[in-house]
Amino acid sequence: MQREKIPKIIIIGAGPGGLALYHALIKNKDKKEFDVKIFERDSSPRERWQGYHIVLNYPGIRSLLNCVPSSINSNLQKAIPNPLPGVEFHGATLFDNKGKLILHPPSIQFKDFNELVKVDDEYSVLIAYRDRLRDVLLESVPVTWGKKCIGYEETKDGVWAMFDDGSQEFCDILVGADGIYSPIRKQRLPELQIFNFGLTNVNLGLHGDSSSLLFRLIPIEQEPGYENKNNSNELHYRLTLNYSYPTKLDDRESVQIKVDDNDSASDIEHVKQMVRNFGSKCEFNDFILEFWDLVPKSAPNDPEKFKFKTYNPTRRRQYQDINPSSIQPWTSSRVTLLGDAVHAMNPVHGLGINNAFQDADLLSQALINYSSEDPISCIQGYEKEMRKRSTVDVLKSRSMALRLSTPVGRIKAIIRNYGFKVINFFINF
Repeated sequence: MQREKIPKIIIIGAGPGGLALYHALIKNKDKKEFDVKIFERDSSPRERWQGYHIVLNYPGIRSLLNCVPSSINSNLQKAIPNPLPGVEFHGATLFDNKGKLILHPPSIQFKDFNELVKVDDEYSVLIAYRDRLRDVLLESVPVTWGKKCIGYEETKDGVWAMFDDGSQEFCDILVGADGIYSPIRKQRLPELQIFNFGLTNVNLGLHGDSSSLLFRLIPIEQEPGYENKNNSNELHYRLTLNYSYPTKLDDRESVQIKVDDNDSASDIEHVKQMVRNFGSKCEFNDFILEFWDLVPKSAPNDPEKFKFKTYNPTRRRQYQDINPSSIQPWTSSRVTLLGDAVHAMNPVHGLGINNAFQDADLLSQALINYSSEDPISCIQGYEKEMRKRSTVDVLKSRSMALRLSTPVGRIKAIIRNYGFKVINFFINF
């Protein structure tokens, strides 16, 4: 009796979502075996800086743990060092434009992923390191690096994935997990367009401007590869510093300065001028300006004498998202999408990566029912559920970002901030 051919799945994109899907398909091979390949356009995991911190919530962590084997599960703690008692916590806090606390959702403090997944609490989250989490998920995954997929050709028997080096790979199912600018989405769903907020991301202000600080205080000895040359107990921070503002503020005469996005120094000076022009005259904004003064303006000439452990140039980016329900339901095929490729979200609620993990979990379960006679039905079920769930989170994140970025007068700002304080009282009551 001839053995049935093992179906082949190609995943384009070795981000957290694509890696979670890879692990889930391998983990479930006793239920349904696939030949899985994963391709990534970057030449290595370190080619592009993608941020330090991510927020993981209950649904996202539950799906992640469903996807990964025990060997990966046991290493996930590397991505979330425990907060220092009395100094840090897993969660978020919102301040007004003068630095006064207006919203602090209650968050149960957990030591690891497995503790949080036991309690379905909408306010509780874990703050993880994106780079370390990706490193853990890369363990035992044979990624083919430096292969950019530029499109595909679908036939009655399968799909040819085409790469920019002229090569092609055949598969039964092609999964685009290649981010917001996905070439696969552009070909598969050309009518599904990116929504631009009119916000540039580089305190909750009166002009719709805001600053965000994401940081972890780490005993220096916890940093991998650190050599304690001075035999000290030095502490340091890993810091993500963002400034967001309505893009139209750039048109105002008071902030019309030359900005070269290839020159970090000009980006930093532009942000500082925005904070001075539109921020309140208070200690809080002085504090924000001090942080921006610390940001390196260029790569170090002598890394050994550089006071920072790493250098990443500043970048200005537009807030964008993709709502999969902005178009009519599409007919499913052998080509499907996952994560930001189909429902990119702005970072306000931190829901993007959590939806990517839920996609990976859902798609891997759907593919257990794959059959060569009917390869589309399982994809259809996945896309229907993915579209419904992700739309809610895209619009939730969009609504909050637009709400926080809408310029208001002082009276409306007082009313808005009072509303947050009322909400804060009841959720912490």
